[in-house]
Amino acid sequence: GETAAGGYPLESVTIMRKICQTTEQIVDYDSLYMGMRSRTKSSGIMGPVEALCSSGVKAAVDSGCKLIVALTETGSTALALAKYRPKATILAITASESTLRQLLICRGVLPMLTASFVGTDSVISKAIAKAKGDGLVVSGDIVVAVHGTKEETPGHTNLLKMVKVP
Repeated sequence: GETAAGGYPLESVTIMRKICQTTEQIVDYDSLYMGMRSRTKSSGIMGPVEALCSSGVKAAVDSGCKLIVALTETGSTALALAKYRPKATILAITASESTLRQLLICRGVLPMLTASFVGTDSVISKAIAKAKGDGLVVSGDIVVAVHGTKEETPGHTNLLKMVKVP
């Protein structure tokens, strides 16, 4: 079969994109979430970050959120969210260019660079404004936000909130 490395790379990638878009429309995200949660729980008690990320995806699934905002130093929070395959895009806000590059290959994650996490509410507001400008959300949508209360401290994600897009 033809591949992107063959004689018709543009046509190949166009067809692959159409296949992915069609497939995405029929995915049962609720079942994907429940299956992954069940498998994760069967291996023992979830840690606090894992439990919070699982709950964040569940909140997004139950409320039909289009966007999950994750403030992440190392990318671990975004990866933990992505593991549950939410339909919502995960906007991963990071201050690390290295983390941003690593998150570029993660399904469902859209990484975005920030100068600092100081003032998390402000960072989240700016992320939502950017997402609105990019057409990911519109006024009145609800966004799930996941981050830690200790700013710029990796491994301490412990807060989940739902924010209405202004």
